[in-house]
Amino acid sequence: MKTLILLLLSFITLAASAQPGLDNFLQLVEENNQELQAARKLSEAEKAGFQTELTPDNPTVEYGRFPGSNDAMGTKTIYGISQSFDFPTVYGIRKKLANNRGELSDMEYQVFRQDKLLEAKLKFYDYAFLLKQKAEYENRLEHSTRIYQSYQARFDQGNTSVLDVNKARIQNLMIKSNYQLLLQSIESTLKELELLAGKELTPQELPLLDDQELPPLGNILDEIQGQQPELRYLKQAQKIADMNVKLARNNWLPNLEISYEGERAPDGTYRGLKAGVAIPLWKDKNKVQHAKAQALYETNRYNARIAAILNETTKLYQQVKKYATIRDEYQQTLKESANVGFLDKALALGQMSVIEYFNELAFYYETMDAYLEIEKNYYQTMARLQAFQL
Repeated sequence: MKTLILLLLSFITLAASAQPGLDNFLQLVEENNQELQAARKLSEAEKAGFQTELTPDNPTVEYGRFPGSNDAMGTKTIYGISQSFDFPTVYGIRKKLANNRGELSDMEYQVFRQDKLLEAKLKFYDYAFLLKQKAEYENRLEHSTRIYQSYQARFDQGNTSVLDVNKARIQNLMIKSNYQLLLQSIESTLKELELLAGKELTPQELPLLDDQELPPLGNILDEIQGQQPELRYLKQAQKIADMNVKLARNNWLPNLEISYEGERAPDGTYRGLKAGVAIPLWKDKNKVQHAKAQALYETNRYNARIAAILNETTKLYQQVKKYATIRDEYQQTLKESANVGFLDKALALGQMSVIEYFNELAFYYETMDAYLEIEKNYYQTMARLQAFQL
């Protein structure tokens, strides 16, 4: 009886000690998850690609040899080297734009990383509560087996009816079947965790959960606006769009070309410098308008998304508070209501019938299952609320 109460209290009260298991698991995911590794490589490749085409075009070398139509004309030879340039200010803007695009690629990776770590954290909680259910069902199975064996022995002695034995047998079978299904769920969930972590896991890497304090909503909303990876990504995209407007305007400045040319003919040699300017009449037509429209879109997208995220965060915050209230109510109810030991004692003293006993026992088990589900929802909703901290 004392052991049963201690087990029950262990389900109702989470461990208050530090929890290295979840942090270690998330670190394994970040280091070994194949999707995250691929995303990091993609980010590196994109950043390297952004640093290309920042210099002027390659120089052009020309050479020509033109024999005359008769010997008296001789042979004319021409040669030259030329280099074209965009207007000098364009190169500085392109370099800054490339660096900012590299930062955008890093932020895009951070968005993907947060989503993957949140997925891993939610799956970790799934597994942790499956283990809590396993411990609960092991206790139920031990209890139901003992009750069934007791009624079978009493039936063999002629002290109870076959109906009572059948009730005990059916309950024992149901608990045993649910326990086997639960073991399958634990095994499959562990495989999913190992896939996320990129390695085999041991039970020591999945300890008890640590309770968390719910900070004020205002603090969370302030932190989200500065730390949320998606908002940082959209803000950076907005900055790049503004830089594209500046680049489009500078592209309207004339391109330059300078060359050194020479010509050798029978009557003498000619050589010298030549410079030219490309007049921007139609090549970049409408590009400034397009860049402005894109910048306006990025601004509107950021404003719309930040409003949506703050609204979603407020909803999650209210859900966490609701789950916390319901969880506390369940804890208080389970502490004050009739537990398994109380029901066993009442049955032994003849204070309830066998039917009432099994009905009350089933109701108690349903209440415990509902409590565990509420507690899991609390932790997973809290994880979604604080996902920006991952």
